[in-house]
Amino acid sequence: METSKTVTMQLDRVVASQFRGKHVATGLTSQGHILLVEQLNDDKRKRPVLHVHRIHDQWRTTIIIAQEQVDFSYVGSFADGRILLVASRCDDDVDGSWLPNAFIYDQVGHLLDSFCLDDGIQNVQVDEIDQIWVSYFDEGIYADAATNTFGSFGLVAFNDQGKAVFKNNDYPIDDCYALNVIGADDVWFFYYSDYRIVHLHGGVSQAFAAPKRAFSDFSVYKDYLVSTDNEHTFVLQQQGKRYIEQGRMTFISEQNERLTGTIKMRNNQIVLTTEDRLYTGKLSDLIFETE
Repeated sequence: METSKTVTMQLDRVVASQFRGKHVATGLTSQGHILLVEQLNDDKRKRPVLHVHRIHDQWRTTIIIAQEQVDFSYVGSFADGRILLVASRCDDDVDGSWLPNAFIYDQVGHLLDSFCLDDGIQNVQVDEIDQIWVSYFDEGIYADAATNTFGSFGLVAFNDQGKAVFKNNDYPIDDCYALNVIGADDVWFFYYSDYRIVHLHGGVSQAFAAPKRAFSDFSVYKDYLVSTDNEHTFVLQQQGKRYIEQGRMTFISEQNERLTGTIKMRNNQIVLTTEDRLYTGKLSDLIFETE
């Protein structure tokens, strides 16, 4: 791939993805399933409800959940099909304790458990052994620094009961901009103010210098990394201990129409949400071939 080249990637329309309500969240599971959450009004019950759609191989299953008094930002799924919904912020109770901002539902929409994952959450992804990886932005990190609670570590993994099983102690995270959990033993994250991309693998961590440009999601494929802030998407390539910016990436549909929307990435998969449907694709050798 040539430096400063613009790469065009085709994303395929997800047939079963059209929605009609308010978009709440899009997520990707460790198996590559797409999770889509939309809010609709239930005319019979006269209250809003959430429809959580799981999409895989063009099939869609839906769980209907009574709307909590919580503004959810993230969705995940455990290996047995339970659904995790998480709010980025959480409120404190009258006694000063934190109210729950993580809620677990069964496959028919019943609430099973809730707990607090701390305030100021930037991203949430569940791995294949049901660990909940949570990254935090600066407000969560520095609000909690005095008490040394979860957010102050910048990156924490919890079990499905909300107990911390991993805390970052190696990197001085001011803001954990982006997270990519490929597996329990294969975790990537990007943090400020060092602007470093870190790979946790096999009990060892490697840090790579990166361009001083914030991004919220990224996918990885071999020595390539594709990053996005939802307005601009860039292709980076590993060269020694650095990731070097090689050019931009744009997305088109099967009809060669330019696609814009909210982008989520995990592993080498990309999902783009427009106003009413989803498009998806995976990074491959073909995308990065030099013309």
